[in-house]
Amino acid sequence: MQTTFKNLLYVLTRYKLATATNLLGLSFAFVLFILIWIHVNHEYSFDTSIPDRERIFQLENMRNDGIWEANFSRPQLERFIAASPGIEAAAVTNNLVYSSVRLGVSTSRDVDGKSYMEQVERITVGYTKVFGFEMVTGNTDCLTHPDGILISESMARKFFGEDNPVGKPLYFSEFGSTEATDIYGLHFEPVYIVGGVYRDFPENTRLKNALYLPIMENEMMEDWNTGPYYCYLLMSSPETVSAMVNQYVTDSKEFLKNFAIEDIRLRPLTDLYFGQQVRADAAPVGDKLRTNMLFFIAILIIGIAMVNYINLSIALAPIRTKSITVQKVLGSSDMTLRKYLVLESLVITVLAFCIALLFVFLLSDIQWVADMLGHQLDLFSNWKILAKTLFIVLVCGILAGIYPAFYITSFPPVMALNKSFTLSDRAKNTRKLLIGFQFVISITLVVGSLFIFLQNKYIGNVDLGFDKDHIMEVRLSVGAALNKSELFKARLLENPDISGVAFSEFKFVSDESRSFIGYNYEGQHSYMSWLGVSSHFPELMNMKMIAGRYFRPSDEAPDNNQPVCILSESAARDIVSHFTSGEINDLSDIVGTNILDNNAPVQIVGIFEDVHYESLYKKMRPLGLWVSAENHYRRTVPERYSYVKIAGGDPRAAIEHIRKVAEELIPGYPVDIHFFDSVLDELYYKSQKQGALVTVLCLLAVFLSMVGVFGLVIFELQGREKEIAVRKIFGSTVRQILWMLNSSFLRITLVCFVISIPIAYYGVNVWLQSFAYKTPVYLWVFVVALLIITLLTSLTVTFQSYRAATANPASKLGH
Repeated sequence: MQTTFKNLLYVLTRYKLATATNLLGLSFAFVLFILIWIHVNHEYSFDTSIPDRERIFQLENMRNDGIWEANFSRPQLERFIAASPGIEAAAVTNNLVYSSVRLGVSTSRDVDGKSYMEQVERITVGYTKVFGFEMVTGNTDCLTHPDGILISESMARKFFGEDNPVGKPLYFSEFGSTEATDIYGLHFEPVYIVGGVYRDFPENTRLKNALYLPIMENEMMEDWNTGPYYCYLLMSSPETVSAMVNQYVTDSKEFLKNFAIEDIRLRPLTDLYFGQQVRADAAPVGDKLRTNMLFFIAILIIGIAMVNYINLSIALAPIRTKSITVQKVLGSSDMTLRKYLVLESLVITVLAFCIALLFVFLLSDIQWVADMLGHQLDLFSNWKILAKTLFIVLVCGILAGIYPAFYITSFPPVMALNKSFTLSDRAKNTRKLLIGFQFVISITLVVGSLFIFLQNKYIGNVDLGFDKDHIMEVRLSVGAALNKSELFKARLLENPDISGVAFSEFKFVSDESRSFIGYNYEGQHSYMSWLGVSSHFPELMNMKMIAGRYFRPSDEAPDNNQPVCILSESAARDIVSHFTSGEINDLSDIVGTNILDNNAPVQIVGIFEDVHYESLYKKMRPLGLWVSAENHYRRTVPERYSYVKIAGGDPRAAIEHIRKVAEELIPGYPVDIHFFDSVLDELYYKSQKQGALVTVLCLLAVFLSMVGVFGLVIFELQGREKEIAVRKIFGSTVRQILWMLNSSFLRITLVCFVISIPIAYYGVNVWLQSFAYKTPVYLWVFVVALLIITLLTSLTVTFQSYRAATANPASKLGH
């Protein structure tokens, strides 16, 4: 063993360049592989922490427009639960945790006390049974009381330190300066008593570490038309689910038609994350194909690194033949030498893995790495991945060492003793095939990275249908929205840098849960997203009118009992599509008429050009903006989001003024101010991070390919020094010699480019499919990728070859 160790140490120091090249390439590849595998595991293990997840189903319904959605009215849910056998527990929720509802909460009544912004979820007690809440202290029975509340273990430490939180009050600073606690049609208590603390849920689950408030037994049980509720069911026998649902639909067909429901289904929880997101459900979803592509690319990166190792090992054959021959003469058998060479390969790959582990450990504390992955890099909880990676490393080390070991030991000793050893044509062709594999992957990834850049640029330049420049989004508390919104607006407009202020009940642009209504127009039933705004909102956002008018201040005057709306072009066309040309000839014909929202007439006063109020992942859906007098129609929902238009120039003074006014009017409440551009960036956060991963993989693949080329050129020159010297004696110029050395690599590059085109085209199209609006697939991008790889290859070869091309021929021929 000691002799073996000394031999390995000798090899590592004797062939320093080859060893350093291998260690560098393998280490980088292993780092990226570990990071990607942790990310892929995070995606694939989504919701796996939920007990009995195979028996949990989400209740969904298909409306008469053929689109599935997840929301129901409360009595509809309870009717289904009561009529369906085999249900062990039912979880009913408002799903607020996936919407814009984050409320301010404090441990003190004092308005100057510290307030925390926390996500809020309203649930029935059955929710904790379906999803198996693990209680740290207290119990879930508190949710049977209107003032009971569950908090997470991390919240308990944040709010109360080491004290036992059970029995202690929590106050919603959100409702400061108001007695009104009915928002979104739901009741909130001014103070809640902590009844239990649950163990924090992991990042990769639909269960959030939120404040869980109770949904009482009789809540909204008389309202059959309003659908803010969602339901998960824990089934005793999953095999009977389909038959049970079919029986219910058959027995309730006429009943369901009264609510425009055509069908009902129970979708397994295990199918939700990588499944199709339904309407009105904003629970997180993943992209299985894109996740698989990332992992496949990571495997290819390992392949590129292994190719480098094999290539360099074969290239070292002429140099190492003498020492191998000496060992043969001293009695070592071919099998013994091969075992030693494979062991050498194994040691180098394991050493590279250890270096990679060190890098990953250092990267685990860097926030931008967590941001790129979309989650924290926790090595301890992913120890199985590290162990599996080590196993892969061992296999790769053995496989990468077998071919060079057999090749190097396959030549008779006389060749080395006569110094007549040269690489065979077969070995040279093998090296070309291996380097070609690297080039195919590199070109494909460069194409992918370029299209990611183009798609991000395309998204940034798409006409959204409204003016996003110089707009700030400021979130108000419920109390301020109800009682101080006009004062807030007046105080802001005192600053000359602020030209306008308007309000909206929810975020204007978001993929979160939003209000959808099913409405009737002349007996025809349709759906649209429905957003309450202040009268000045469409003008502040510079939304372009097609017909009719903007809202007027009189539309929200206290004595006006007529709610009004303006519809997007898509919504108007949806209405018109139900009628013949004789009945409605133009979109403008519906201006002045009414739609019925739960039998409440809402007058259409205008039609505006379509706007992208959701991310470009989704096709543009019909949108209606409405205005009404306070405490009339749907105005129980406060307009919590203010949109502030900056006049131009330096926005810092305006932002400081907004912050000052907010702190004066809403003391103790966290001020939340964002540029509209940053709000839009949130919509593409995950896609951008996965795109960043692909870009990093691309850079690494190109780097490894160039390292491989660099190493091969070094060892190729060692065998061609005399040939180059002879060519120079016979008149070859430096340029001609450099072209000769470059030409073989350039031919390989062109062949690999042809092979990579269909692969890259397929990958780009798969990635772009997740966007409803996407950049065209330009042919010039492929040409640019070819030029990039060709240029880098040429520079690498030329840089390393220039010394040999300019050397004195006599110094080489004299040996």
